[in-house]
Amino acid sequence: MNKTRARLFAQKALQYLQVTYPDTLSWAQSIGPNTFRNLREKQFLYSYCWVIYASGFKVAVIEAKFPHLQEAFKDFEPNALSRMRSIAPVLKVFNNERKAECFLLGAHAIHREGFVPFKRRLRKEGVQALESLPGIGPITKDHLAKNIGFADVAKADIWLERAANLCGAASVTELTSYLAESLGETQHVIDVAIWQYGADGQFANFGPC
Repeated sequence: MNKTRARLFAQKALQYLQVTYPDTLSWAQSIGPNTFRNLREKQFLYSYCWVIYASGFKVAVIEAKFPHLQEAFKDFEPNALSRMRSIAPVLKVFNNERKAECFLLGAHAIHREGFVPFKRRLRKEGVQALESLPGIGPITKDHLAKNIGFADVAKADIWLERAANLCGAASVTELTSYLAESLGETQHVIDVAIWQYGADGQFANFGPC
């Protein structure tokens, strides 16, 4: 990995995020172990649903529809959601049966287990345990884990993979772990900055690493 170029690349991405999306940077920097420690079931369900729906779709599309999805999913109120059986109201908002069914099944499973025992099990089993939730896979488990402060990881999506390739890193983890240590940020913050930089078409402005 070309460490000098990687640092410059990340610094550009962070600067871009700070100037263009300061609220997003503030949010990313606010996430940490206390986030997970203080996490409540409704907050977890919000993040779980977001990660399921964001996978494979442009964030702008999900941002526009998410308030209506939240309403269709009973505002993520655990007791109300546990009694929900039909996904018909959800499909009127976003016509993706698989995503709706996955989230509702997962929400029901968490509620049956109890959120406190669920969190306790996550601490014991680690990030891999998130893959037991319907709709969560190898990449989205990291997306969910970092967003809730459960683990400081980066998600190996298309933009992070491209950044790793551009900077000659063997993997996304090698890139983001080095940058986090070098720049004094979390991997989560590095992930968010690089992702936004790539999603907004800014990679070409930096040049090849």
